[in-house]
Amino acid sequence: MLLTVDVGNTMTGAALFRGRSIVHRGRVPTPASWTRRHLSALLPAAMAGQVGAVIVSSVVPRLDRGLGAAIRRSCSLRPLFIDHRTPTGIKLRIDRPFQLGADRIADCAGALALFPPPLIVIDSGTATTFDLIDAAGDYRGGCILPGVALAIKSLAENTAKLKKVAFAVPRSPVGTNTNDSIRAGIFFGYVGALQHLLSLYRAELGRRTKVVATGGLVRHFQGQVRGIDACEPDLIFLGLRSIHERLVATK
Repeated sequence: MLLTVDVGNTMTGAALFRGRSIVHRGRVPTPASWTRRHLSALLPAAMAGQVGAVIVSSVVPRLDRGLGAAIRRSCSLRPLFIDHRTPTGIKLRIDRPFQLGADRIADCAGALALFPPPLIVIDSGTATTFDLIDAAGDYRGGCILPGVALAIKSLAENTAKLKKVAFAVPRSPVGTNTNDSIRAGIFFGYVGALQHLLSLYRAELGRRTKVVATGGLVRHFQGQVRGIDACEPDLIFLGLRSIHERLVATK
């Protein structure tokens, strides 16, 4: 079986594949340092011995060594951490490929496994990212926005009277108290930003461009943002599996 791991700034997720089916999912807050206890929360010890390969997307480089050691102890395997040098088959036609996050590479690989290009990939998490794949299947760049939680936290930390609020989809864009005003500004502001960026990127890539969305917060925007063709919560894991399959096939 193949273990795929996504280390994010806030949360770490894992999906265990048997063939093309996910047979186990795990999710934990990204720890300050990795231990076997953290890994067992992602993957029960009873399953660890059944894993035949491990592939990882990480955007927290300082944790990579500890995670690699924990995986070796639990699974007796050396994990592959993907980056811009990994032969994914996607040409990175940007200024500095080494700056591109592994998560965005894996998301694009996942989208290409589902749809033919051109593609726009949206991932809404700690940050909200847009990634563009042209008709040739080449990566062309995109943009990064602060995520919903970061925006709320920034307001609380940089103003005297605004407090951190729990995010919820507001009933109206007109807030009648401070908390609802924050929620309205964040939510409807994001809807407008997402819609506008999609229109700009469709103009770049063409009208037949497919839009694939993923990430923990994308569910809040379903039905609110026009033009999203598919919402795939497992996109990054599908991408990691696709990359692994390609690497095995080319050995």
